[in-house]
Amino acid sequence: MDESLYDEFGNYVGPELPDSEFSSEESQDEENDETDDVTRRMEGAMISTENEEKLENYTDSQIVLHEDKRYYPDASEVYPGAETILLDEDAQGIEEPLIAPVRTKTFSRLDDKHPKTVYSSEFMVGLMENPSLIRNIAIVGHLGHGKTLFTDALIAQTRNGPTDITRQIRYTDTRHDEQARGLSIKCCPLTIVLPSSSGKSFLLNVVDTPGHSNFEAEAVASMRASDGMVLVVDAVEGVMMQTERLARIALAENLSVCLVINKIDRLILELKLPPRDAYFKL
Repeated sequence: MDESLYDEFGNYVGPELPDSEFSSEESQDEENDETDDVTRRMEGAMISTENEEKLENYTDSQIVLHEDKRYYPDASEVYPGAETILLDEDAQGIEEPLIAPVRTKTFSRLDDKHPKTVYSSEFMVGLMENPSLIRNIAIVGHLGHGKTLFTDALIAQTRNGPTDITRQIRYTDTRHDEQARGLSIKCCPLTIVLPSSSGKSFLLNVVDTPGHSNFEAEAVASMRASDGMVLVVDAVEGVMMQTERLARIALAENLSVCLVINKIDRLILELKLPPRDAYFKL
C-alpha cells in the first residue's frame, strides 16, 4: 500500500481510479433494479388473483331469480346418454304403471292336446253322474319315495299308446319351480278312469301330494278331502319320519289306507341282495 496516495486522515489523494469500479457498481444497481421489477410483478400478480377471488365471491353473492336457480342437476347430466320420454297429462291411465313389471307364468301347460285314452270323454262324464262310482284318493308318503312316479304309472294305464319312459317332466309337476327342483311343492289333482279287479270301471279323483315336511299342510288337506289314501314307502329306506306322521293322521281321520312298496328294484341294483334276503328285507 502506497502511503503517498493517502493523507494523514486516510483519504485518497492520488490520481483518479479507472472506470471498472464504477461499472461494477452500475451493474449491481441494475441487478437490484431487476429484482425490484420482479418483486413488483409478483406483487401485482398476487393483487390480481385477490381481485379475481373477490370478484368471484361477489358473483356468488349476487341475487338470482327463482326461475334461474338450480337446486339439482338435470337428468342428462346425471345419466348421460339416457333417453327421456315425456307423456301428456292424460295419455296413460292411472291404473297402468309407467314401467310394466316383468311377470312370468307360474304354471306351464305340458300337453297342448287332449291325450288319447282307452275310454271316451262321454264315458267319463257319465261316471261323474253316478256318485257311487267315484273314489277320491290321496297319494302320500315321504320325500323321494316315488309318489309322482306312481301317479305317472296310473296315468300310463289310461293311455291308448306306448308310454315314454324317458320323460323327465312329470304330469303332476306343472310348476316351473317343481320342474327345476325335481320335487312336488303343491298338490296336483287329476281325474282318471280305472277298472277294478272284477272289470268294473270307477272314476278316480287322484291327488298327488308333496312329501317334504315343510309342505305337510298340503298333504293333510288332501287327506281330509279324500275317501282313502295310498301310502307309498321306499323298499330300501323303509318307514321314515314323515311316513309315520302321515299314517297317524290317516288313522285319526279314519281313512282307508293302501300300502304301496315302491322301488323294489333298488334291492337288486343297489344293495345287490339275493332274492331270499330281499324277501326278508321287505
